[in-house]
Amino acid sequence: MSNIMTDAYISLLPTGSAWEFEYDGDTEAFIEAIGENWLTPKSYLEELACVRDPLKTPLLSDLEKEYGILKDTRISEDTRRNQLATKVYQDGTIGFDGLQKQLQDAGFDVQVHTNDPAVDPAIFLDQNFQMVAGGGNAYAGRSDAFCAREGGELLVNGEIKQAIPDYAVVCGNAYAGNTDAVAGYFMDFTTIDFEYTISTDPDAWPFYFFVGGDATRDSVTNELLTIEGVVIPAERENEFKNIILSFKPLHSWAGLIVSYG
Repeated sequence: MSNIMTDAYISLLPTGSAWEFEYDGDTEAFIEAIGENWLTPKSYLEELACVRDPLKTPLLSDLEKEYGILKDTRISEDTRRNQLATKVYQDGTIGFDGLQKQLQDAGFDVQVHTNDPAVDPAIFLDQNFQMVAGGGNAYAGRSDAFCAREGGELLVNGEIKQAIPDYAVVCGNAYAGNTDAVAGYFMDFTTIDFEYTISTDPDAWPFYFFVGGDATRDSVTNELLTIEGVVIPAERENEFKNIILSFKPLHSWAGLIVSYG
């Protein structure tokens, strides 16, 4: 028995003798069954209407990938959608003051410091402090007991991975100095994070900026002297970095004076 959806499907068939429709047969029964199941395609089409909406899309992971956001399983789906909406509806880059405001509005107690006048970024990103125990008697609470600490990291274009092949070496009679003992086979790839190198060219230093805590500057030259570190909650690391990548000037490199815990 024909219904409005069955008639609609039949009307969409191409013209020509090969597509002449015969009623009261298996073909009509098949089309009619599809017509009676109209709620399923209707529901699917309704979902597709929201596919570009970060707050409603049924393809959240796919839309995150499109906007360069790594899926973070440590946070809720609602939080993921809100972070994605920030990226989708951003209005271009907004300068360093605007970037600082975006970070602070998101609840990150950090400051953005321009490298102007420019100094070597390695001063802050490669700094190392060795443990010092005054008087040879270090314990918690002593003002002269310091723990080792390393500077920061560079954030340029998001996470980039490198794949390095692993080989298993097999040799029946290997010993020191035997240069002929070379054998093995490929096992797998090891994936490591790509690390950017701090430029040694002073002309590139003005394109670095820093995100961290309070900073001090030289009273005469106004050059950066120190930047305090800030602890970012580990579960918000991706959100923190995504905000910076979303709003920083494209030509700039961010030096993060932060740790995650």
